[in-house]
Amino acid sequence: MSWLLRFLIYVPVLFLILVVYVGQKHERAPAILADATRKTVKWTAWTVVLVVIMQAIQSLLIE
Repeated sequence: MSWLLRFLIYVPVLFLILVVYVGQKHERAPAILADATRKTVKWTAWTVVLVVIMQAIQSLLIE
């Protein structure tokens, strides 16, 4: 449950950060939103992969 809550908070915050970051490179709102959405999906996928790897390492070495 806590992972789900963290994920539900992480994704919108990441999207808003990327809107600001991408907004510095584009001038029109559709381009900003499209690029921010694409980058949010990419960074969320990388985050999920890294968390899974960290959990695997934890279960192998610590527990």
